[in-house]
Amino acid sequence: MTVDSKLDMLLSRGREYEDELINFLSGFIQVKSVNPPGDVREAAEYVQSFLSKWGLQSRWIEPKEGVVTIYSNVGGEDYIMLNGHMDVVPEGDHSRWTYPPYSGKIVDGYVYGRGASDMKGGLSALIFAYAVFTNVFDKFDRGVSLAAVGDEEVGGQYGSLYIAEELGIKPNYVLLGEPSTLNYYNIGEKGIVWYRVKVAGEPAHASVSPYAGDNAILKAGEVIKEIYKLSEIDFEPPGDIRDIAIQSGLKAKELLGLDGIEKIFFRLSCNVGLINGGVKTNVVAPECTIDFDMRIPHAITVDDVLKLVGEKLSKFDGVSIEKISGHDPNYTNPETPLAKVIEESAYEEMGYKPKPSLVMGATDGRHFRLKGCDAVVYGPGEWSRIHGFDERIEINDVKRAFRVYLRILYRMLKP
Repeated sequence: MTVDSKLDMLLSRGREYEDELINFLSGFIQVKSVNPPGDVREAAEYVQSFLSKWGLQSRWIEPKEGVVTIYSNVGGEDYIMLNGHMDVVPEGDHSRWTYPPYSGKIVDGYVYGRGASDMKGGLSALIFAYAVFTNVFDKFDRGVSLAAVGDEEVGGQYGSLYIAEELGIKPNYVLLGEPSTLNYYNIGEKGIVWYRVKVAGEPAHASVSPYAGDNAILKAGEVIKEIYKLSEIDFEPPGDIRDIAIQSGLKAKELLGLDGIEKIFFRLSCNVGLINGGVKTNVVAPECTIDFDMRIPHAITVDDVLKLVGEKLSKFDGVSIEKISGHDPNYTNPETPLAKVIEESAYEEMGYKPKPSLVMGATDGRHFRLKGCDAVVYGPGEWSRIHGFDERIEINDVKRAFRVYLRILYRMLKP
């Protein structure tokens, strides 16, 4: 059998299951896996049951109650892993959804529901690609695995990080089906740091304010303004991803329509997420805490950011900083073979090559990159509705992603 005929056979077999794929996705959405609280056991059973029907063995990994990874491997030590998360964010006010958020409703070429784009659509396509490929070919020299994880939406500590760090599963390549849109693939992401600023004041009776006391809440307002100035500084990314950073900013502006956001991969983003201050309405506030979220461009590190913040805070008396959590920005070499295979596979399937990009948020890809694995994100989804009301995914995009994934596996594993 020639190489092309083997690929044709694989794609032909895949097309037989495309309608089943969409029905699987609809059913997957109907299985609630909201995080928080983060109990994904029912979703894990749904995935494991499907794999079992295809004759594929899998491991149930549950390092924390309710947080499950379904892990399956064929062909020996992992060469390429297909990775996606089962957990979804809360749905919010049901009355603001056109269709119930866990209906998996299929309407006018879309599947609706929480998690449709982020990321049960991409994960379903990965699951079917894994099942079809390993059933069509029973001999290939390199191992392939599937990891359906349970806690990406809250950082991945007991999912992707756990299997990479605690179980030592570190594939050469990781393909994540997060929604990059099929026009782009993501090779890296900005870093993140959460930190708390504590502001001390001097209490006094409210009746003598502002003549007496030192209001920590007012001082906190000045602190916030000073820290926000850091988001106006441009940082130069490494040379091998500079053009990608520019392109990614233009992509963000195209998708989100926000003026100035094209600079996002050269600058820190800054958000005040929580403020807690004062002890009583009629007391000048003696203390205030502010929790910040900052996303870090590839030119600097978490430590650099904390140093910059510290310099800003040095202008104030009675102010301190405490790091809560964080990780450095990360990226996979743009020349990784996986990226080139994604481009070639997408071109053959859709007639165009997706472009490399960076992302503003965090994915589980970082857990593998920081362990030395080449991790790339490529998956279907409608960005404008992710985490929003009426989340949906286009059926044709799910099917196209499935076919591209089959081509990727064929090229990477060479059966």
